[in-house]
Amino acid sequence: MLLSLIISVSINFYFLNVLNEQNQVVEVVDGDTFQLKSGKRVRLIGVDAPEYDRCGGKEARQFLESIVKNKTVTIKEEVQETFGRSLALVYIGKTLVNEEVLKAGWGRPDYRKNSQRDKLTNAYHFARDKKLGIFSSLCRQENSSTPKSDNQQNECNIKGNIDKNTYKKFYHLPGCKHYNEVVIEKDIGERYFCSEEEAQKAGFKKASSCP
Repeated sequence: MLLSLIISVSINFYFLNVLNEQNQVVEVVDGDTFQLKSGKRVRLIGVDAPEYDRCGGKEARQFLESIVKNKTVTIKEEVQETFGRSLALVYIGKTLVNEEVLKAGWGRPDYRKNSQRDKLTNAYHFARDKKLGIFSSLCRQENSSTPKSDNQQNECNIKGNIDKNTYKKFYHLPGCKHYNEVVIEKDIGERYFCSEEEAQKAGFKKASSCP
């Protein structure tokens, strides 16, 4: 009886170690996605970090890497995406990694359904109110910092804005009705343009509030 118990405990301990080893993070892809030793690629549900080539993308990846690289994680509320990637709440011990990324300001909430959505939304508001990460001057601009060059007739002060609900792209000229209210958020691909032609080539249309 004792021998059977020892064997059972040893087997369970072995499989627990194997599971833990397979759930070790071996690579961080970007600010919201990493790969496990098992080969599974996991994205943080409720988090939308900037693309690596956009403002804050590199910093977001570095932040996530500092938390999860070479650590064993616990995956909860896993949902499969169409490309084989998993969406999940990710924990290291009791720490919710999804929340930590948003609270540090290295992502925006995507509002996907999960049990911790209110907590994630609060973390996002905290970072935005404190102007952390992508909500700092690193990625937010109210005025253009690009000077006019010798061969330019106009300053680079045309604001390229992206509607967060429809993802439609608009540009605002100085003098447009809402020009002063528009803040450039570079982490989502917004930027200043030096001419209307340049804005149009980038897929932006003149805002309806412009004369």
